[in-house]
Amino acid sequence: EGVKSWVAFLEDGDLVEKVKSVAALAKDASSVENVSVLVTNAFGLDAAASESAVQALKDTGKEYTLVAVGALEDHDEGKIPYQFKEFGTEEGVLAPDAIFSRNEAMRMITETLQLNSGVGKALSFSEVYDVNATEAKLIKGLREAGYARPQEIDHMLRDGVAEYQKAVDAFREKNPDWGKGVYATEAWWEDPKFLASVEEASGTSKKSAVEEEVEVVKDERTLEIEKIANEWAKREYFQQSMAGTVDEDMTEEAFIESVWDRAMFEGDLKYRQMKGEALDEEAELLDFKAKQERKQQAMLKKAKEELKELLDEEDLGGDDSEDKE
Repeated sequence: EGVKSWVAFLEDGDLVEKVKSVAALAKDASSVENVSVLVTNAFGLDAAASESAVQALKDTGKEYTLVAVGALEDHDEGKIPYQFKEFGTEEGVLAPDAIFSRNEAMRMITETLQLNSGVGKALSFSEVYDVNATEAKLIKGLREAGYARPQEIDHMLRDGVAEYQKAVDAFREKNPDWGKGVYATEAWWEDPKFLASVEEASGTSKKSAVEEEVEVVKDERTLEIEKIANEWAKREYFQQSMAGTVDEDMTEEAFIESVWDRAMFEGDLKYRQMKGEALDEEAELLDFKAKQERKQQAMLKKAKEELKELLDEEDLGGDDSEDKE
């Protein structure tokens, strides 16, 4: 009595029936609000029987999470990437030789217990040894981008490989000529290649932004937003690098510069969220994109005017009066 959260550890015997027993006890315990079940040595369990165990957890009316793994071994947490499939499906049946880190298993059951993304999930976890597997690349990228373990696991549960692949496919659909070095961005006029081509066409040697920048004393809020923006841009760089949507020659620094407007928007949004402000993220994003579109149109108009002036100076623009004569 009085227990709100219950974590059950199952390692031998009829594991499916034991999950059902846990479900029955949880259902009858009025104080229990959520139950988490860690099932180890879950080799070759019948998919249909496993599905009935998951249904038993659903029928409790409580919040539940089930994590199934193979034999536990004592190797470092997070050392080997992981994948997961739905427990109670043929894909979720673990191989007879499946092993999993003991510490990593504890990590998974602990994080799924506290994360909203773990609620109502029954998953079979297994280790991934192929470094070229999408799961391995995605997890490596998230860690290199600065994701803490809870953030990493939350991202994998919410979006994971399926959403990652959708994003890659959507980019390729939007940019069919990517393989030829042609791609679309939300702010193409800020792309380093476009800016370089404008400089070359005008024949001018412009000072760098650093040289032209007027030194100003930035307040604490601006510094914090820039810090958040930089972290967001770095994560974007790693994610797009993994997806193969970043030019191989583009450095992290150049990429950050090309997305800085969006990064500052995300930084400002995150900063205000941290300060407890109530935000309408969707509306603000639409407003930001509208402003970017207006900026794009203004830059395009300016580029056309500069090109016309350049052609006129070289007598390449044509003269309507001469045509009439």
